[in-house]
Amino acid sequence: MTKLTFEHVSKSFGPIDALVGLNLTIEHGEFFALVGSSGCGKSTAMRIAGGLERPDFGDILLDGATVTHLKPRDRGLGMVTQQNALVTHRTAEGNISLPLEARSIHHESISARVRAEAEQFGVDHLLTRKRHELSGGEVQAVQLARALVARPRVLLLDEPLARIDTELRLRLRNDLVRIQRDYSVTTLLITADQEDAMVLADRVAVLHDGRLQQVGAPMDLYRQPVNTVVAGFFGEPQMNLLDVQVSAAAALRQYVLGDIRLPAHHGPAERFVGGRAILGIRPENVRLGDVSAPRALACTVTRTENRGSISVARLESAGPDPASGESVSLSVSCRGVGPRTGDRVGAIIDAAQLHLFDPYTGAALLHPIA
Repeated sequence: MTKLTFEHVSKSFGPIDALVGLNLTIEHGEFFALVGSSGCGKSTAMRIAGGLERPDFGDILLDGATVTHLKPRDRGLGMVTQQNALVTHRTAEGNISLPLEARSIHHESISARVRAEAEQFGVDHLLTRKRHELSGGEVQAVQLARALVARPRVLLLDEPLARIDTELRLRLRNDLVRIQRDYSVTTLLITADQEDAMVLADRVAVLHDGRLQQVGAPMDLYRQPVNTVVAGFFGEPQMNLLDVQVSAAAALRQYVLGDIRLPAHHGPAERFVGGRAILGIRPENVRLGDVSAPRALACTVTRTENRGSISVARLESAGPDPASGESVSLSVSCRGVGPRTGDRVGAIIDAAQLHLFDPYTGAALLHPIA
């Protein structure tokens, strides 16, 4: 097992800062995910770790030893990208065997190890096929088998499950978790898919504009995001981030949202009295009721997405929000079939489940008590 460390790693492409002072350690045998939206710098980080890019500043360390100067083949890494990286004139077997051939291993041993690895990912029946005879998901399975056949020190995965069908995606997820645990290989997954990160990773780091935002267990980032960037990344559908006014009437503090008022957090909200703040509320913490219900925000359903056991209703408030002068947009998770487009409903927000964020920096100020 190997520990992978990014030490003060920075990289720019012209005026664009892809990475800014990245300090991050992936522990021995850990399944680690680096996530963020497109352009956040996560793929640049993987390419630097793999030796495909040189950092402008900083180093990559394996078990404390600097490898920044080493070529990719000398780092002992396995790598899978979302692009097709198979050699087109070779069969699947020939592609999987490449890392072993580079080590001059005896042919009979290569054949046995290739077949065993292919069986792990369920592609042993495809070994005689060439690239054009494989589906996108089968290509990824072959790339995974090739990356692991030589028992790499670290496995680097750049969006390996992107653009493949749901059934194969779920199967490859299960295969990845099982094999990663069996081999105890340190793994860095790069993904923009928060569900892949939540399901696969022991720990997750969020990047935004090349800067590290937060590191922790997936559910810790979901429950206690450090800022609005992280809050908006985790959860499907995403957390509602609502711009509200903070009002004061005698000793009473309230959040003003459209035509309703919610009890404010006295301590953290105090400095925003007379101004605005950002409230975060998960869609599962909003329920639908009658428009006339107490503390119900009067809304119109603009769209409902039925997803089987749950539905997601997209709502717009009937009147403008005083903080922004615009209508309030909300996403609500519902059990079973949701309301119809055009329905008038009351959105009842669970005030005990509010997150509070600084309106200027986006920093988290308060989370619900678990």
